[in-house]
Amino acid sequence: MVPAPPPIDQPPRPPPRVLICGVNWLGDAILTMPALQAYRWENPDADLTLLVRPSLAPLWALHAAPTRVLTLPRSTVGLKPLAHHLRALAIETAYVLPHSVRSALPPWLARIPNRIGLPGHFPRASMLTEIRRHTPAPGRIHQVFEYLDLFFPGAHRRTFVPPSLAVPPPVLERLHDTLADLPRPWISLIPGAARGPSKQWPTEHYALAAAKLMAETGGSIITLGTEAEDAVCQQVAAAAAPNGMNLAGQTTLEELAGVLALSAGVLCNDSGGMHLAAALGTPLVALFGITDPERTGPLGRTLRILQHSELRSRDIPRHSAKAEKALRAIAPDEAVQALLPLLHTT
Repeated sequence: MVPAPPPIDQPPRPPPRVLICGVNWLGDAILTMPALQAYRWENPDADLTLLVRPSLAPLWALHAAPTRVLTLPRSTVGLKPLAHHLRALAIETAYVLPHSVRSALPPWLARIPNRIGLPGHFPRASMLTEIRRHTPAPGRIHQVFEYLDLFFPGAHRRTFVPPSLAVPPPVLERLHDTLADLPRPWISLIPGAARGPSKQWPTEHYALAAAKLMAETGGSIITLGTEAEDAVCQQVAAAAAPNGMNLAGQTTLEELAGVLALSAGVLCNDSGGMHLAAALGTPLVALFGITDPERTGPLGRTLRILQHSELRSRDIPRHSAKAEKALRAIAPDEAVQALLPLLHTT
Protein backbone atom coordinates (compact mmCIF):
# COMPACT_ATOMS: atom_id res chain seq x y z
CA MET A 1 0.00 0.00 0.00
CA VAL A 2 1.44 3.30 -1.06
CA PRO A 3 1.52 5.71 1.89
CA ALA A 4 -0.38 8.93 1.53
CA PRO A 5 1.80 11.91 0.71
CA PRO A 6 2.51 14.23 3.62
CA PRO A 7 0.11 17.15 3.89
CA ILE A 8 1.20 20.27 2.11
CA ASP A 9 1.48 23.19 4.47
CA GLN A 10 -0.90 25.90 3.41
CA PRO A 11 0.55 29.38 3.53
CA PRO A 12 -1.04 31.48 6.25
CA ARG A 13 -3.92 33.57 5.06
CA PRO A 14 -2.93 37.23 4.91
CA PRO A 15 -4.73 39.55 7.31
CA PRO A 16 -7.80 41.32 5.90
CA ARG A 17 -7.26 44.71 4.30
CA VAL A 18 -10.29 46.85 5.06
CA LEU A 19 -11.44 50.39 4.30
CA ILE A 20 -13.88 52.10 6.65
CA CYS A 21 -15.59 55.21 5.31
CA GLY A 22 -16.30 57.18 8.47
CA VAL A 23 -19.20 59.45 9.35
CA ASN A 24 -18.92 63.22 9.22
CA TRP A 25 -19.77 64.63 12.66
CA LEU A 26 -17.90 64.42 15.95
CA GLY A 27 -20.69 62.86 18.01
CA ASP A 28 -21.67 60.38 15.29
CA ALA A 29 -18.02 59.39 14.80
CA ILE A 30 -17.71 58.52 18.48
CA LEU A 31 -20.86 56.39 18.28
CA THR A 32 -19.18 54.27 15.57
CA MET A 33 -16.26 53.43 17.85
CA PRO A 34 -17.75 50.41 19.66
CA ALA A 35 -18.25 48.65 16.30
CA LEU A 36 -14.70 49.45 15.15
CA GLN A 37 -13.30 48.35 18.50
CA ALA A 38 -15.16 45.05 18.29
CA TYR A 39 -13.97 44.46 14.73
CA ARG A 40 -10.37 45.22 15.72
CA TRP A 41 -10.51 42.88 18.72
CA GLU A 42 -11.86 40.05 16.56
CA ASN A 43 -9.38 40.81 13.76
CA PRO A 44 -6.24 41.94 15.60
CA ASP A 45 -4.01 41.62 12.53
CA ALA A 46 -6.36 43.41 10.13
CA ASP A 47 -5.05 46.36 8.15
CA LEU A 48 -7.74 49.02 8.79
CA THR A 49 -7.73 52.19 6.72
CA LEU A 50 -10.13 54.82 8.01
CA LEU A 51 -11.30 57.51 5.58
CA VAL A 52 -12.71 60.65 7.22
CA ARG A 53 -13.18 64.36 6.64
CA PRO A 54 -10.04 66.36 7.60
CA SER A 55 -11.60 67.88 10.73
CA LEU A 56 -12.05 64.42 12.27
CA ALA A 57 -8.58 63.04 11.58
CA PRO A 58 -7.26 64.35 14.95
CA LEU A 59 -10.07 62.48 16.74
CA TRP A 60 -9.10 59.15 15.24
CA ALA A 61 -5.45 59.79 16.09
CA LEU A 62 -6.61 59.28 19.70
CA HIS A 63 -8.17 55.89 18.95
CA ALA A 64 -6.41 52.53 18.74
CA ALA A 65 -8.48 50.80 16.04
CA PRO A 66 -7.23 52.27 12.73
CA THR A 67 -3.95 51.19 11.15
CA ARG A 68 -3.93 54.48 9.25
CA VAL A 69 -6.20 57.47 8.78
CA LEU A 70 -6.74 59.08 5.35
CA THR A 71 -8.69 62.25 4.74
CA LEU A 72 -11.35 62.97 2.15
CA PRO A 73 -10.49 65.59 -0.47
CA ARG A 74 -12.31 68.89 -0.15
CA SER A 75 -13.57 68.66 -3.74
CA THR A 76 -14.38 65.91 -6.22
CA VAL A 77 -11.16 66.76 -8.10
CA GLY A 78 -9.23 64.92 -5.40
CA LEU A 79 -11.26 61.69 -5.65
CA LYS A 80 -9.21 60.29 -8.55
CA PRO A 81 -5.83 60.39 -6.73
CA LEU A 82 -7.55 59.10 -3.59
CA ALA A 83 -8.96 56.13 -5.53
CA HIS A 84 -5.48 55.44 -6.95
CA HIS A 85 -4.05 55.45 -3.41
CA LEU A 86 -6.75 53.07 -2.19
CA ARG A 87 -6.10 50.67 -5.10
CA ALA A 88 -2.42 50.65 -4.16
CA LEU A 89 -3.36 49.44 -0.68
CA ALA A 90 -4.99 46.32 -2.19
CA ILE A 91 -8.07 46.69 -0.02
CA GLU A 92 -10.52 43.78 -0.23
CA THR A 93 -13.54 45.09 1.69
CA ALA A 94 -14.99 48.53 2.34
CA TYR A 95 -17.57 49.39 5.00
CA VAL A 96 -19.46 52.59 4.20
CA LEU A 97 -20.89 53.99 7.44
CA PRO A 98 -22.67 57.18 6.24
CA HIS A 99 -25.92 56.94 4.27
CA SER A 100 -24.90 59.45 1.59
CA VAL A 101 -24.13 58.85 -2.08
CA ARG A 102 -20.81 60.69 -1.86
CA SER A 103 -19.55 58.42 0.92
CA ALA A 104 -19.86 55.40 -1.38
CA LEU A 105 -17.86 57.03 -4.20
CA PRO A 106 -14.26 56.42 -2.99
CA PRO A 107 -14.52 52.61 -2.63
CA TRP A 108 -16.51 52.40 -5.88
CA LEU A 109 -13.95 54.45 -7.80
CA ALA A 110 -11.15 52.39 -6.24
CA ARG A 111 -12.86 49.21 -7.47
CA ILE A 112 -12.72 47.58 -4.05
CA PRO A 113 -14.30 44.12 -4.58
CA ASN A 114 -16.60 44.07 -1.54
CA ARG A 115 -18.42 47.31 -0.74
CA ILE A 116 -20.81 47.00 2.21
CA GLY A 117 -23.06 49.74 3.52
CA LEU A 118 -26.30 50.79 5.14
CA PRO A 119 -29.30 51.69 2.98
CA GLY A 120 -29.26 55.08 1.30
CA HIS A 121 -30.54 57.07 -1.65
CA PHE A 122 -30.25 56.14 -5.33
CA PRO A 123 -27.74 55.70 -6.96
CA ARG A 124 -25.90 54.67 -3.79
CA ALA A 125 -27.22 51.08 -3.97
CA SER A 126 -25.57 50.55 -7.36
CA MET A 127 -22.20 51.52 -5.86
CA LEU A 128 -22.41 48.85 -3.15
CA THR A 129 -22.11 45.09 -3.50
CA GLU A 130 -24.06 44.44 -0.30
CA ILE A 131 -26.59 46.40 1.73
CA ARG A 132 -26.99 45.54 5.40
CA ARG A 133 -29.83 46.76 7.56
CA HIS A 134 -30.11 47.45 11.24
CA THR A 135 -32.45 45.13 13.13
CA PRO A 136 -34.08 47.20 15.89
CA ALA A 137 -35.42 45.42 18.94
CA PRO A 138 -36.02 46.23 22.61
CA GLY A 139 -32.65 47.18 24.05
CA ARG A 140 -31.18 47.68 20.55
CA ILE A 141 -32.53 51.05 19.45
CA HIS A 142 -29.42 53.14 20.09
CA GLN A 143 -27.56 54.37 17.02
CA VAL A 144 -24.52 52.33 18.04
CA PHE A 145 -26.36 49.12 17.06
CA GLU A 146 -26.70 50.32 13.45
CA TYR A 147 -22.93 50.12 13.12
CA LEU A 148 -22.63 46.85 15.02
CA ASP A 149 -25.17 45.29 12.64
CA LEU A 150 -23.17 46.60 9.68
CA PHE A 151 -19.99 44.85 10.81
CA PHE A 152 -21.61 41.80 12.40
CA PRO A 153 -24.78 40.97 10.43
CA GLY A 154 -27.17 38.56 12.08
CA ALA A 155 -25.33 38.60 15.40
CA HIS A 156 -27.93 40.88 17.05
CA ARG A 157 -25.38 42.01 19.60
CA ARG A 158 -26.79 43.53 22.76
CA THR A 159 -23.62 44.51 24.57
CA PHE A 160 -20.58 46.50 23.57
CA VAL A 161 -17.58 48.22 25.08
CA PRO A 162 -18.06 52.01 25.21
CA PRO A 163 -15.83 54.25 23.08
CA SER A 164 -12.29 54.63 24.35
CA LEU A 165 -9.90 57.48 23.58
CA ALA A 166 -6.44 58.29 24.91
CA VAL A 167 -4.78 61.73 24.80
CA PRO A 168 -0.97 61.63 24.38
CA PRO A 169 0.86 62.36 27.67
CA PRO A 170 2.84 65.33 26.25
CA VAL A 171 -0.45 67.03 25.34
CA LEU A 172 -1.83 66.42 28.83
CA GLU A 173 1.35 67.78 30.40
CA ARG A 174 1.19 70.96 28.32
CA LEU A 175 -2.47 71.55 29.15
CA HIS A 176 -1.84 70.82 32.82
CA ASP A 177 0.67 73.67 32.80
CA THR A 178 -1.93 75.94 31.17
CA LEU A 179 -4.44 75.21 33.93
CA ALA A 180 -1.97 74.99 36.81
CA ASP A 181 -2.81 78.37 38.35
CA LEU A 182 -6.51 77.55 38.64
CA PRO A 183 -7.73 76.00 41.92
CA ARG A 184 -8.85 72.40 41.62
CA PRO A 185 -11.11 70.64 40.90
CA TRP A 186 -11.25 71.78 37.28
CA ILE A 187 -14.81 71.56 35.99
CA SER A 188 -15.52 72.00 32.30
CA LEU A 189 -18.73 73.50 30.93
CA ILE A 190 -19.68 73.28 27.25
CA PRO A 191 -22.54 75.77 26.87
CA GLY A 192 -22.75 75.75 23.07
CA ALA A 193 -24.35 73.33 20.63
CA ALA A 194 -23.76 73.13 16.90
CA ARG A 195 -27.41 72.24 16.40
CA GLY A 196 -28.51 75.57 17.84
CA PRO A 197 -31.03 76.68 20.51
CA SER A 198 -33.04 73.46 20.34
CA LYS A 199 -30.13 71.70 22.08
CA GLN A 200 -28.76 74.58 24.13
CA TRP A 201 -29.45 75.07 27.83
CA PRO A 202 -29.96 78.81 28.50
CA THR A 203 -26.74 80.77 28.97
CA GLU A 204 -28.04 82.33 32.19
CA HIS A 205 -28.63 78.82 33.59
CA TYR A 206 -25.02 77.90 32.79
CA ALA A 207 -23.79 81.10 34.46
CA LEU A 208 -25.72 80.33 37.64
CA ALA A 209 -24.47 76.73 37.62
CA ALA A 210 -20.89 77.92 37.14
CA ALA A 211 -21.07 80.21 40.15
CA LYS A 212 -22.71 77.50 42.26
CA LEU A 213 -20.16 74.85 41.28
CA MET A 214 -17.28 77.16 42.16
CA ALA A 215 -18.84 77.99 45.52
CA GLU A 216 -19.60 74.34 46.36
CA THR A 217 -16.22 72.91 45.37
CA GLY A 218 -13.73 75.75 45.73
CA GLY A 219 -12.56 74.79 42.26
CA SER A 220 -12.52 76.42 38.84
CA ILE A 221 -14.73 76.58 35.79
CA ILE A 222 -13.33 76.12 32.28
CA THR A 223 -15.62 76.93 29.36
CA LEU A 224 -15.06 75.20 26.04
CA GLY A 225 -16.51 75.68 22.58
CA THR A 226 -15.89 77.01 19.11
CA GLU A 227 -14.81 80.51 18.17
CA ALA A 228 -18.42 81.30 17.28
CA GLU A 229 -19.43 80.38 20.85
CA ASP A 230 -16.83 82.65 22.49
CA ALA A 231 -19.30 85.26 23.74
CA VAL A 232 -21.52 82.68 25.41
CA CYS A 233 -18.53 80.89 26.94
CA GLN A 234 -17.05 84.17 28.19
CA GLN A 235 -20.32 85.09 29.92
CA VAL A 236 -20.38 81.73 31.71
CA ALA A 237 -16.69 81.88 32.69
CA ALA A 238 -17.16 85.41 34.05
CA ALA A 239 -19.79 84.09 36.45
CA ALA A 240 -17.05 82.01 38.09
CA ALA A 241 -14.56 84.89 38.42
CA PRO A 242 -11.83 84.88 39.55
CA ASN A 243 -11.75 81.10 39.00
CA GLY A 244 -13.12 81.05 35.48
CA MET A 245 -11.19 80.46 32.25
CA ASN A 246 -12.66 80.69 28.78
CA LEU A 247 -10.91 78.55 26.16
CA ALA A 248 -13.58 78.78 23.44
CA GLY A 249 -11.98 78.87 20.02
CA GLN A 250 -8.50 78.42 21.51
CA THR A 251 -8.14 74.63 21.40
CA THR A 252 -7.52 72.10 18.69
CA LEU A 253 -9.64 68.96 18.85
CA GLU A 254 -6.73 67.16 20.50
CA GLU A 255 -6.40 69.95 23.07
CA LEU A 256 -10.14 69.98 23.68
CA ALA A 257 -9.93 66.28 24.44
CA GLY A 258 -6.98 66.94 26.72
CA VAL A 259 -8.83 69.55 28.79
CA LEU A 260 -11.83 67.23 29.11
CA ALA A 261 -9.56 64.37 30.17
CA LEU A 262 -8.02 66.54 32.90
CA SER A 263 -11.39 67.74 34.15
CA ALA A 264 -12.99 66.43 37.32
CA GLY A 265 -16.38 66.58 35.60
CA VAL A 266 -18.29 68.11 32.72
CA LEU A 267 -21.66 69.85 32.41
CA CYS A 268 -22.80 70.03 28.80
CA ASN A 269 -25.55 70.05 26.22
CA ASP A 270 -26.39 67.19 23.89
CA SER A 271 -23.43 67.81 21.59
CA GLY A 272 -20.25 66.43 20.09
CA GLY A 273 -18.37 67.64 23.15
CA MET A 274 -20.69 65.53 25.32
CA HIS A 275 -19.79 62.39 23.37
CA LEU A 276 -16.10 63.30 23.48
CA ALA A 277 -16.12 63.71 27.27
CA ALA A 278 -17.90 60.38 27.69
CA ALA A 279 -15.36 58.61 25.45
CA LEU A 280 -12.55 60.00 27.58
CA GLY A 281 -14.15 58.57 30.73
CA THR A 282 -14.74 61.97 32.33
CA PRO A 283 -17.82 62.11 34.60
CA LEU A 284 -20.53 64.24 33.04
CA VAL A 285 -24.06 65.52 33.30
CA ALA A 286 -25.76 65.95 29.93
CA LEU A 287 -28.75 68.25 29.46
CA PHE A 288 -31.39 67.06 26.98
CA GLY A 289 -34.42 68.83 25.57
CA ILE A 290 -36.51 66.54 23.37
CA THR A 291 -33.82 64.54 21.60
CA ASP A 292 -33.95 60.89 22.62
CA PRO A 293 -30.99 59.77 24.77
CA GLU A 294 -32.02 56.15 24.28
CA ARG A 295 -31.12 56.56 20.60
CA THR A 296 -28.25 59.03 20.59
CA GLY A 297 -27.23 59.48 24.21
CA PRO A 298 -23.62 59.41 25.43
CA LEU A 299 -21.87 56.09 25.97
CA GLY A 300 -19.92 56.09 29.21
CA ARG A 301 -19.68 54.65 32.67
CA THR A 302 -20.02 57.75 34.86
CA LEU A 303 -22.75 60.01 33.59
CA ARG A 304 -26.22 61.35 34.24
CA ILE A 305 -28.79 62.64 31.79
CA LEU A 306 -31.25 65.32 32.85
CA GLN A 307 -34.41 65.66 30.81
CA HIS A 308 -37.87 67.02 31.63
CA SER A 309 -39.81 66.10 28.52
CA GLU A 310 -41.73 62.97 27.67
CA LEU A 311 -41.61 63.96 24.00
CA ARG A 312 -38.76 62.20 22.19
CA SER A 313 -37.42 62.86 18.71
CA ARG A 314 -34.19 61.88 16.98
CA ASP A 315 -34.16 64.82 14.56
CA ILE A 316 -35.26 68.29 15.57
CA PRO A 317 -34.89 71.70 13.86
CA ARG A 318 -32.41 74.32 15.05
CA HIS A 319 -35.29 76.25 16.60
CA SER A 320 -37.93 74.30 18.48
CA ALA A 321 -40.13 75.99 21.07
CA LYS A 322 -40.87 72.63 22.71
CA ALA A 323 -37.18 71.72 22.96
CA GLU A 324 -36.20 75.13 24.34
CA LYS A 325 -39.00 74.98 26.92
CA ALA A 326 -37.89 71.50 28.02
CA LEU A 327 -34.31 72.69 28.45
CA ARG A 328 -35.35 75.78 30.45
CA ALA A 329 -37.23 73.47 32.81
CA ILE A 330 -33.93 72.01 34.05
CA ALA A 331 -32.98 74.24 36.97
CA PRO A 332 -29.33 75.25 37.52
CA ASP A 333 -29.31 73.84 41.05
CA GLU A 334 -30.63 70.51 39.75
CA ALA A 335 -27.74 70.29 37.30
CA VAL A 336 -25.21 71.20 39.99
CA GLN A 337 -26.55 68.63 42.45
CA ALA A 338 -26.45 65.97 39.74
CA LEU A 339 -22.79 66.67 38.93
CA LEU A 340 -21.32 67.12 42.41
CA PRO A 341 -21.39 63.42 43.45
CA LEU A 342 -19.82 62.38 40.14
CA LEU A 343 -16.75 64.61 40.33
CA HIS A 344 -13.31 63.06 40.38
CA THR A 345 -11.77 64.05 43.68
CA THR A 346 -8.15 63.19 42.89
